[in-house]
Amino acid sequence: MKTPSSPAGCGRLWAARLALLGLLTLPAGAPLFAASAPFGVPVRVSFKFFLNNLGNRPATGELNTDAEIEAQVVRGNQILAAWTSELRVHNVEIVDVAGHSEWYNATTDDRDAIRAAAIANPAGYAWRNNAVNVYITANTGCSARSQFPPDNDIIIVCQSIYDTTVMHELGHSLNLYHTHQSGGNDGCADTLPDDEDWTRDQIATNAYGMVYALLNSTQQYQVNMVWSNLMSYHNGDHRWMMSSCQLDRASTQASSDQTWLLTKRPVYVDGGYAGTQNGTFPQPYTTIQNAINAGVLNSRVLVLDQGTHDNPSSAITTATDVVPRKGSATVREAKLPYDLPANLEESKNPRVREAVVRAQFADRQRDVLSVITHLLEAEQHATGRERDALRFELAQRYRDLQRFDEASAWFEKAAAGADQPGLKRRAQEKADAMKAELKRQKQLQDEGEENDDKRNEKQAEKKGNP
Repeated sequence: MKTPSSPAGCGRLWAARLALLGLLTLPAGAPLFAASAPFGVPVRVSFKFFLNNLGNRPATGELNTDAEIEAQVVRGNQILAAWTSELRVHNVEIVDVAGHSEWYNATTDDRDAIRAAAIANPAGYAWRNNAVNVYITANTGCSARSQFPPDNDIIIVCQSIYDTTVMHELGHSLNLYHTHQSGGNDGCADTLPDDEDWTRDQIATNAYGMVYALLNSTQQYQVNMVWSNLMSYHNGDHRWMMSSCQLDRASTQASSDQTWLLTKRPVYVDGGYAGTQNGTFPQPYTTIQNAINAGVLNSRVLVLDQGTHDNPSSAITTATDVVPRKGSATVREAKLPYDLPANLEESKNPRVREAVVRAQFADRQRDVLSVITHLLEAEQHATGRERDALRFELAQRYRDLQRFDEASAWFEKAAAGADQPGLKRRAQEKADAMKAELKRQKQLQDEGEENDDKRNEKQAEKKGNP
């Protein structure tokens, strides 16, 4: 049931409550349930039931069990995932609030009074200053009501609700208006004008002058975006659509409230942004590398806006989740800082060409030593970047044979003769890596020989002292 100023939502599942069976004793207000944080950017929500004077929840209703709460959370996360939002609902606890039976049948009109009382007595009301506090009453004559920022830390939910009510109310907490707000002005240009009592045909006729069935697919989609919108009063149990603007408004508010509202704090990257960068949604970093350089990724969520992002030049070594936003996000492999020919079987130098063709034939025969022989021959006749390519290839072939001294020598030859700074730098780095591997193997060999000497000494001692 709805009132002009109250939104709507619901769900269902089952969970045993040992306290009711007398198998578990909990202090008043102690959490009976807590879920681990979901993947993404979790928005913390704390659910509390007002109990009657006998210490009971409502016996019936749309939201009177832990399982029904969890179903609302699951439905909310399905909606967010459907639109590739980075946000997720995190059910941090379900609490029974005893000692305040005066609110057992509270209505949504009591929201502000309950909030004031809870802030004045946080322990008695299980009030949290780091989550949206959802207080559930037994009243069947109302649905739900939240509050816009900055007092967006409370929601009152009664028992006449839809499957989507909690997510709808959280939408308000994240600064989303009804689609029919102020005569259809919900602050988003990508949703059509709406009225809470309109049918789908009325939405269509108002926007396009035709009933829904006569519209083209693009127009029908725009009508559906209102008719099935999470923030509308239509299609109650099946409200699930969110527009691009609504996703942006929710991300903006969550980013603003991240210090108290979010279980994991987001760091945003948007390559299309130009301006001051600090990793918030309004001022994202423009590259992944910029986010790494800022040193802000540990235990946070790297949120990549839809599209293609440049591969960072350094690795992410922190505990960091990575999620896309609004669609697929692709990290492009960075192009090597140099260019070498790879089709030397087409070289204009006949000696190079013929030797490379022989090397390719030997490669098909898995004759590695013959491949190297023919590549050495080609290198003797090559010049310029063809010579660089052959030297680099010889170094890699020796490396794969674990002949690290020869690999190092060829990488250094490639570095010395290269006219491209990027190739010179990379070849020298690989030469140094081969030298380091040789040193490591020498140490292992020395340690092995030392251990053998010790074993031999012990065996000799045993023979001398039976």
